[in-house]
Amino acid sequence: MKKLLICLLSACLPFVSGTVLTACDNNEETESDNVFEVKSVFPEKVIEGQKVTITGIGLENVGAVVFPGNITVNDITRVGSDYLTVITPGGLPADGGVITVKAGEQSAVSPQSLSVGKPDPQRAAPLDKEIKINECVEVYGNDLEFIEKAYFPGKEGNVISVDATEFRRKATASLLIYTPMGIKAGPAKIVLEDCSGKKYTLPEVILSEEISGGSSSSNATVIWEGNNVVNTWDDWQYLKTDQFKLENVTLAAGTRIRLTFDNPNGASVCVCDGNWGAPDVDGNGKNTVWVESGTTTLEFGMSQGMVDTFNSGTGIIIGGTGFTLKKIEIMQD
Repeated sequence: MKKLLICLLSACLPFVSGTVLTACDNNEETESDNVFEVKSVFPEKVIEGQKVTITGIGLENVGAVVFPGNITVNDITRVGSDYLTVITPGGLPADGGVITVKAGEQSAVSPQSLSVGKPDPQRAAPLDKEIKINECVEVYGNDLEFIEKAYFPGKEGNVISVDATEFRRKATASLLIYTPMGIKAGPAKIVLEDCSGKKYTLPEVILSEEISGGSSSSNATVIWEGNNVVNTWDDWQYLKTDQFKLENVTLAAGTRIRLTFDNPNGASVCVCDGNWGAPDVDGNGKNTVWVESGTTTLEFGMSQGMVDTFNSGTGIIIGGTGFTLKKIEIMQD
């Protein structure tokens, strides 16, 4: 009888263990399928009306995004299951806080906190002389990274706008705006506009119709052209030095470099040197910047690390989401 029981148990064990293992495997798959996580929020500093991109896992069913101050936004644009965009609401507390996303009974909190910007253009220079066409107006103030347009008085009552792609940002407290063709000579008040649509009038300057020998774009030398798609953060572009045409350029820390790209829906653009060093791309010390849809250029000063990796052969690394890299130029005055 004992032998019979042992035989029966031996026959059943493989089936039982297989069932248990199968059940465990199924549970693991179910848990994997149910992962709901926020990985990043960009940008981390926002103002009302600004587009915020949230990346993560399992975001396709998100129905609400809760901003600091318990302010809920339900108007969400989804881009697959990996990321979504939402417009920053008004009324955020000054000290910021985390973002929470909700999908049914599930919720996930951003790993980093948002801070709240407050654009405050305070003064313009120079004030002691006329500013010619192609010369720059330097604007000083706070949180100027949110300024996206400048409006100049034009001839015959026209208004001439200059997009942020033509600005040269020195830091969050300073930016340079080159005066466009067609401006009206005489006393003028330049108007700035931030990404929420709010406008700010600068103190009066004197404009001239005379054309300066300078240029807002300087002499651009194309060092690379292609059609490299960067849809997700997995699409890093490792561009070695031998892929560039550098015969007629001189590279040094501070040399301006400009990327041109297709950007139909808004994009995150990240630039590293060949050693994954982080140049100051956004003017605030960070190497990743969000660019609104339709903005197709990004210009910044080369870091010493980037110059070194170009010289060593490792070149640069470009990544992000939502754009196709088309051209890289060096700007030579």
